Parts: sequence; C-alpha cells; structure tokens
Amino acid sequence: MNASNQVPTSPVPTKITLTDGTLFSTSQKTGLAYVLSYEPDRFLAPAYTALGKTPKALSYGGWESRQIQGHMLGHYLSALAGFYYQTESADAKKKLDYTVNCIKEIQRDDGYFGGIPSTPFDTVFSSGGSFNVDRFSLADWWVPWYSVHKIYAGLIDAYEFGGNKDALAIVTKMADWAIAGTGRMSDAEMQKMFTCEHGGMCKVFADLYGITKNEKYLKEAERWIHKEIMNPAMRQQDKLQGYHANTQIPKFLGIARLYELTGKSEYRTAAEFFFDTVTQRRSYAIGGNSKGEHFGREYDETLARDTAETCNTYNMLELAEHIFAWNKNASVADFYETALYNHILASQDPDSGAKTYFVSMQPGFHKVYCTHDNAMWCCTGTGIENPERYNRFIASDIDGVLYINLFIDSTIITDDGWKVRVESRFPYEQQAKITVLAQGSKAKTLKIRAPSWCASLKGEKDGYVDYGALASNTALTIDLSMELNIRRALDRSGNFSVKYGPIVLAADLGNKGMPADIVDDQLIYMNSGSNAPVETITADLKNPANWITESDKSTLTFTTAKTANAKGTVYTLKPFFAIHHVRYATYFASVNAQEDKRTAAFEKITVDFVEPGRQQSEVEHKFKTEGTEIGYIGTVDRNYRAFTTDSSYVLYKAKFDTSAKQNKIVLTVYGKDTGTLTVSYGSEVVQTVTLTGDGGDELVDITVELPKKLVKAKQKGAKVVREDVTVKGSSGTRLLEFRVVNK
Repeated sequence: MNASNQVPTSPVPTKITLTDGTLFSTSQKTGLAYVLSYEPDRFLAPAYTALGKTPKALSYGGWESRQIQGHMLGHYLSALAGFYYQTESADAKKKLDYTVNCIKEIQRDDGYFGGIPSTPFDTVFSSGGSFNVDRFSLADWWVPWYSVHKIYAGLIDAYEFGGNKDALAIVTKMADWAIAGTGRMSDAEMQKMFTCEHGGMCKVFADLYGITKNEKYLKEAERWIHKEIMNPAMRQQDKLQGYHANTQIPKFLGIARLYELTGKSEYRTAAEFFFDTVTQRRSYAIGGNSKGEHFGREYDETLARDTAETCNTYNMLELAEHIFAWNKNASVADFYETALYNHILASQDPDSGAKTYFVSMQPGFHKVYCTHDNAMWCCTGTGIENPERYNRFIASDIDGVLYINLFIDSTIITDDGWKVRVESRFPYEQQAKITVLAQGSKAKTLKIRAPSWCASLKGEKDGYVDYGALASNTALTIDLSMELNIRRALDRSGNFSVKYGPIVLAADLGNKGMPADIVDDQLIYMNSGSNAPVETITADLKNPANWITESDKSTLTFTTAKTANAKGTVYTLKPFFAIHHVRYATYFASVNAQEDKRTAAFEKITVDFVEPGRQQSEVEHKFKTEGTEIGYIGTVDRNYRAFTTDSSYVLYKAKFDTSAKQNKIVLTVYGKDTGTLTVSYGSEVVQTVTLTGDGGDELVDITVELPKKLVKAKQKGAKVVREDVTVKGSSGTRLLEFRVVNK
C-alpha cells in the first residue's frame, strides 16, 4: 500500500471539547481531579530504586510495591497527556512535564528505564533461549514487558498529546535498548518469550515507526507479532477459549497499527476477525468481556462476580477506533456506544473517582472500587485514563467526511477549521441538535449515525444518514427516540437484560448489609459476601413496555409491575452508569414455557443441529458459503445467516439416520421474512419453500421431507451417513436454525 492510499487513522482525529455540566463532562472533571491528586514522585519511586537512585518519596502500595511496579507510572503519563490535550489543564501539563524531566534525568545511559531492574530482560537476552517462562512470568519476574510497556506507551502519549519533545527522545532510547537486546535472540526465542504477557510492545514499535519513519522500528514491530495468537486469527479461526483476555487485545492493537503502516491484508483480517469475535460472540450486555480475566467458549455469558474486566473494554474501544477508520460502519459505533455508556462510564465512582477492576454481572452483587493509594490494579491504571478518552470518538473526520458517531454534548473543531456543536442531553433527552458554528477551509460532507436502536433514523448501507455538504448555515435536529428492549444472553440460558435504547437498566437492590466497597484488595470481596435475591421474570419479554413503566423521566428511572414475577416483587430500574454503592442486577432470569416446550420436542427427534451464524457450530459442520452475512435477532434470541443475493447459499455437511423411516430437514426462519429457500441433498434439489412473512415476531419451523431413497448408508450396516446439504436463499431471507430430525 503506497502513501497515497494509506488507511486514515488518528487516535483523536478532531479536537473535541465536552460541554460543561453535562453527563460526560461532569465525570471527566471527577477523573481529572482524581489524577491530579496523585503525586508524581510516588509513581517515580520504584524507577529511582530500580536504577540505583534515591527516591524522592515513598512508593504507592499494592501492585506498585510488587514486581509489576512501574505500570502505574506509564498510565499516569498517558492520563496527564490526555487530560492536557482534551481539557487544556495547566496542572496536568505541569505534572506531565515534571515527570518526563525526572525520567530524563535518571534514564540509564544504554536507554533502559523502568519501575523494575533490568534483571529479567538481561537474563532473557543473554540466555541463548534457556530462560523460564509461563503465561504470567518471565525469567521468574511477574510480566516485566507488560510493566515497562505502559511506560513506553505513556511516553509516546506524552509526546503526541502532551507536546513534550523530551518524551520522544527518551522512548526512542528505550526502544533502541530493547532492539539491542532482542537482536541477540532468534525468532524462535522471541516467540518463546511471548508466552508471557507482554502488553502492547508490538504497537509501541509500530507507533515509533509511524512517528519517526525509521525502518528499524517497523522491523522490530513485526518481530513482536505473537504467532500463536495471530496466525489463527489471520485464518479467521477462533482459538481464544482459555486464553487470558486482556493479554491478547493489545496484540491486536499492534497488528491493526501495522496494517495501517504496511497495508498487509492479513493484518487487517486478523484485527477485524478478532474484533467481530469478541464484540459479537464474547461480550456481555454492557459491552465488557471475559470471566476471571479469561475468554470462555464463544457465546458463553456466565453471570459471575469476576466478569467484564474493565481493562479489556478500554482496549476494545481503542481497537474499535482503528476498525472504524477502515470500514466507517455504524455497527462499530453501536458497540462503542454500548461499551462507553454501560461499562466505562459505569466503572468510575462519581463521588470519589475510584475505579472498578471487574464489573460483576452476577445478579445481586455490587461494584468493588479501588482505594486511592494502595489498589494499583491494572484497571486502576486504565481507569485513570478512561475519563480523558470520553471525547475521542464523538466524531471522526475521515476523507472529507465528518462522521457524528455519538450524541454527547460537545464542540468539534476539525483540523481545517470547521467548528460544529453537538447539543444533546442524551440519554435524558431524545434528540440532538447539530449546528455549524464556523466554516472550515475545505469542503466537507456530514454523516450522522443512525443507531441500531433508533427506529426514527434510517441510515444507508454504512448505517449513517448522509446530510450532504456542510455549510455555514447547517442546523439539524436529530430525533433519537428510544424504546424499552430486551437483550437476551448469547448462551440462550433464558437470562436477559433490559435496555432503554442503548442504555442498560439495572435493578437497584439497595445497600442493606453491604460491606465497604472501596478496598485495597478486590479479591477479598469478590470471593466472599452475599448476594441480594432476584426473582425470575415470568412476564412477556417481547413486550417489555407492558410490564415496565417510566417513573421518573428526568433520571430515566423505571418500575416493574408486580405481575412480572411470581412473588410480586417490584424492581426499580436505573441506568447502570448511575448505579453505585448498592447491590444490583443487570441480568434477570426468565421463564419461557413456549420455547421450553419446543426445545423438549426437538430434543427427542433431532439427529443433527446447526446454528447458522455461530462459528463453532458451522465449522464443525464443514460449512461453505457465498453471498451471506451473519447477524442476530434479539426478540427471538437467534443468530442467523442472511442471503444477500438470489445466488447466495450456505452448505453444511449434516448427519442423517439411515435406519429412520423418514429423515426430515427443519429450517427455522424469522416469522416476518419473505422469500424462498431451496434445499439440495448432495447434488439433488429436494424442495423450494416459500416464506410468507405472516409468522409475526416468532420462530417458524419449515419441514422438508427427504425421499427415503436419498438417505443411504455408504458402508454396509452404517447407521449414520453424512451428506452435503445446500440451502440457497433469495435476497433478504434469513436462516436461523438448521436441523435434521428422524420423525
């Protein structure tokens, strides 16, 4: 890819200022005050000690007194730089420059700098490949590359967003030290080293190449590609189960940046596949992912206390920014909005500014926050950065188009001088006003996202409404009508969340008997304590407005009806971002007698079953497809494979019972779809069925009988035969389930 068609990217493509007194502005100010309350000398203390100098102050406690120490210094640099860029805080700039200057004074002559001694790195560099390594230790040290990576990243941010030129000189010396060390290692030894969590070191070198154009940094970045993780992703294979989640996300940030710098399509494939896998198959209602910091099976949605590690979402939002720059598609912005409002905004205590580590999805539990001085968790580090990142994706200025992605009250100033106001109290008000305050020097088109949850806006194929050329008199009012909707768990467990538009509503269960929830060690409370009881919902999930009513419009407070559960318990529902210091439920269990009866009936006669759109199920059936897309219909809780042209098809190698009197194929479709589906067994067309669209908001099962003569054992006495079955659909039809039954 040559320079003329490079993928456009910038972490913050436009200058965006939040409007005072609004939801995100208020939270951002709390976050800024929290960061400014830290003392740089205390974050620097471990580095002074590691480099044989006398610290100016005592180190902070917790993780900053263990082998991972120094990671908070990097986050601190990034947070100060970001707050200076976003809010022009003079105090943030002063502390940033002071901290960078101290680093400059004590950096080792060979370029090394870190909160730990260089011992583990020296051991690895000189070992000839004979070093100890596992997932979380290298040369018997706790994730040393992870720790120093934060400092690399913080210094790059200090240069790019904080305007500190010394930071670039320091970080390039650090990079040259690393290159000198890894230059003594073979590629096989490097891959062995990558077994241990190493943060975003690939992206560090990619970023330095982007800044300096020095080829040695690009070469080093590509040496830091972890093949164990990246090779399957390049082949679009989901091998994430069992892996530590946030170890992997920064690796894909690196590969995303490398795609932008090199144009190598396999890098883009890996990043997009990973993003889709995590956001569509491995995320909770709030946009977070992982249980116990690890990925489970795809579509698992286990409700536990140690779910939705906040670090993960911080990194997934950054990856979303890259993916959007390539695709400019509203589906990416839909995810961003979900995760920003329901996880990131919800992860900061609005009173103290304290941050969460995990965000429990277990009904009846509560949030657990960090203490200021001693709970220096990984998510404390990303947590102090999160508020300065609120501005980043409100708008994107790409290729002469200004995309309005989020409806957050703010003022946007593009590099070429356009000044645009987004005036909105969303989600408390259901509209946004877009006004041009100043005209820029270059022509620009305006596109505004049509959210997937908003019926009043209809976007084009990219999910955006094209309003044509920006002009000095541009003034628009956008209708953002929201409705109550049910988001069912991906695992089809019957669990569900209530949403109002994109906002997750949680039941406020009170704080009776709750322990202190701002703690040094979150494991003390994550592994003990009680949950408040939460009743099973028996109400109709397809019509939530029949049993949920708005009781306070100004705070988006809702109330459930007594008839919604057997005990008559009434629940008060609030935006999850407003739930703090109380027990809560973001998920409820449900009873669906009709669905349970259908499932039980099929269990007795099913020979084989495929879930279209679910990767593992389709891969196990050796699927092939052309011209189809995957998606999800929440009201019937099913993924689907949609046929986009009249020649689209999907093929499965399905199992049939040769001893059965009759084999049948059951195609499950959405009741409102119209069109045709044609079924072929092997090379023989069996039947074309017509979808009439009169089945309502329900699953519709269509049975296709196979002639007895078709289903024959290929080996004498075999009770099972496997055969290719092709389903060809007319444009717009969707296949939700595919099964073979023997009755």
